[in-house]
Amino acid sequence: MNKILYLVKKEFKQIFRTREMIAIIFGIPLVQLLVLGYTITNEVKNISVLIADQDDSYISREVVRAFANTDRFNIIGFETDRRKLEDAIQRWDAQMLLIIPPGFGREIERGEQPDIQIIMDGLDGNSAGIALGYAQGILMDFSQNYFSNPNEAAVLRQFHLLQMNDRMWYNANLDNAQYMIPGLVVVLLTVISMMLSAINLVREKEIGTLEQLMVTPLKRHQLLMGKILPFLILTFIEMIAVLLFAQLIFSITIAGSYQLLAGLAFVFLFTTLGLGVFVSAITHTQQQAMFISWFFMVFMLLMSGFFIPIENMPPYLQKITYLNPMRYFMYIIRDIVQKGSPFVALLQDVIPMTIYGILIFLLAVFNFQKRLA
Repeated sequence: MNKILYLVKKEFKQIFRTREMIAIIFGIPLVQLLVLGYTITNEVKNISVLIADQDDSYISREVVRAFANTDRFNIIGFETDRRKLEDAIQRWDAQMLLIIPPGFGREIERGEQPDIQIIMDGLDGNSAGIALGYAQGILMDFSQNYFSNPNEAAVLRQFHLLQMNDRMWYNANLDNAQYMIPGLVVVLLTVISMMLSAINLVREKEIGTLEQLMVTPLKRHQLLMGKILPFLILTFIEMIAVLLFAQLIFSITIAGSYQLLAGLAFVFLFTTLGLGVFVSAITHTQQQAMFISWFFMVFMLLMSGFFIPIENMPPYLQKITYLNPMRYFMYIIRDIVQKGSPFVALLQDVIPMTIYGILIFLLAVFNFQKRLA
C-alpha cells in the first residue's frame, strides 16, 4: 500500500508541476460549463411572427397582445396581403404566420367557435412543433382568461369551455438549466477522466518512463493503481467544483442526497477510467489515444439521451444504448438532482452501470498488463 501511495504522490507532483494540466482539469471544464450551459437548450425563443389581423376587433387585438407579452414570440409586423405573407415565410423573414379571419370577434360574441390559422415554417421540425405548443398554450390561456371575465358572463353561458389545470412535478418552473446542466456534468466527467487517463499512460510509454517503472519492485497492478488514483481523485474533485459552480451561476438545486450522488459518480468514474486505460493499451502515441477516445465519446454522447431522448430513437438503437455507460449515469444524475430519487428507485440503472464498470475496468487492466508483459 505504501508503494502505491508513493507513486500517487509522485503523480500529483507531476500533474501540478505543469500549469497546462491544471487548466485542463479544472479551468477548461468550468469554462465549458459556463458556455454550454447558456447555449445548449431545448427552449425556443424569439420566434418571428407576422400577424394578419383581418378582423381588427377588440378581441382580435387582445389575441395579438397575448402573443406580444411573451419572450417566446417576436412580432415583426402586420400584413393582410396573402401573397406577402407567403413570401415572408419563403424569404425566412418570418417563422410563423398568425392569421385571424374576418368576423372572429363577432363569432365569439355569438358563442360560436371561430378558427385561427397558424402557419409554421417546418424546416426545423422540432422547433416548429415546440412553437406550435407555445401558441396553443397562449390561445388556451387567452380563452380561459377572456371567458372567465365577469363582464362576459352572458357569453360564458353560451360557450362551454373545457377547463384544464396543469401541475408540473419536480421542475415546476420548467427551467431548462435544471435539466441540461446535470447532463453537462456527465459529459465533462466522461471527457476529462477518459481523455486524461488515456493520454497520461500513453505519454509515459512515449517518453520511456513506463519501462523504467517496470524494473522497479512495483507490481503491475500497483503501478496501474498508482497511475489511475490521482485522476480518479482529481476528477471527483472536479465534479464537486462543477456542481458548486452550476449552483452558483445557474441556480441549480439538488433535490436528492449528495452522498448518494457522490457514491454513484465514484462508480461511474471507474468505468470511464477503465475505458481510458483500455485506449492507452491499444495505442502508441498521444495523438492516437486522443483520436480513439473522441471516437468512443462521440457515440457515447449521442446515444446517452443528452441531446435526443432515448425513447425517440429507433427500437434497434434503443437496445444498443444499453451498452453505453453514460446512459445509466445520465438517468441517475437527473433523477437525483431533479426528483431526489432514493437508492432503491435507481437500482435499475445502478446495477447495470456497476456491472458494466467492473467488467470494463477488469478488461482494461488485463489488457494493459498483457501489453506490458
